[in-house]
Amino acid sequence: MAPPMPQVSRNMQGSGGGGGRFSGPGHVSSFGASATAKISVDASLAGAIIGKGGVSSKQIYRQTGAKLTIQDHERDPNLKNIELEGTFEQINEASVMVRELIGRLNSAARRPPGGGGGIGSEGKPHPGSNFKTKMCERFSKGSCTFGDRCHFAHGEAELRRSGIPS
Repeated sequence: MAPPMPQVSRNMQGSGGGGGRFSGPGHVSSFGASATAKISVDASLAGAIIGKGGVSSKQIYRQTGAKLTIQDHERDPNLKNIELEGTFEQINEASVMVRELIGRLNSAARRPPGGGGGIGSEGKPHPGSNFKTKMCERFSKGSCTFGDRCHFAHGEAELRRSGIPS
């Protein structure tokens, strides 16, 4: 699947003000042109893009200031629209983050079984991978919030087979 390209539309309405406990960066300088962008993705990725409890979408908002929502696709029930709202700069930053997240999800789903054995690209073990003998079920569903601190493997490359000689 080719990387999704955002479709940007310009709304000439003020979007500044409104600070609150969830106000993200860029709100001070975001008065002026507001825009929205739509990125169509496979519907199966929508939950993983939001993250458990909205952790991924909240992180994107905190880092970029762009609001992220997921809507049904107008014509195709197998697709969802990721809608990004903010300034052009915020949307560009957020769309890069969304594309990177989709790329990580797609590469995790495409990894061939039986690879790696916990060795990284430089021939060194991945950090903390010495004891990862089971795959993380939450990561495969897109809802693991532990990241590098997770006790379970996030792919075959981190998985260490227990083959201790007796």
